[in-house]
Amino acid sequence: MIAFTGIMVFGALTAFYFAPTFIALIRHHHNAVAIGMLNFFLGWTIIGWILALVWALAASNNPHVIVIENGRVVRP
Repeated sequence: MIAFTGIMVFGALTAFYFAPTFIALIRHHHNAVAIGMLNFFLGWTIIGWILALVWALAASNNPHVIVIENGRVVRP
């Protein structure tokens, strides 16, 4: 039981540590690889982790095209 709890805590901490990378990937950020590298190499410092998180949450320059036809949203 203790080993299982330890594995669960380790998994949760790892997911929290890589949260900026996951956010960048989910948001399809154009610099997701660079954010992941910053997170991996400097995330152990609080400043590096915060910088990666802010960068992942920053607005992306990639425009999204949404086409509306007859009241229906069509994604190209």
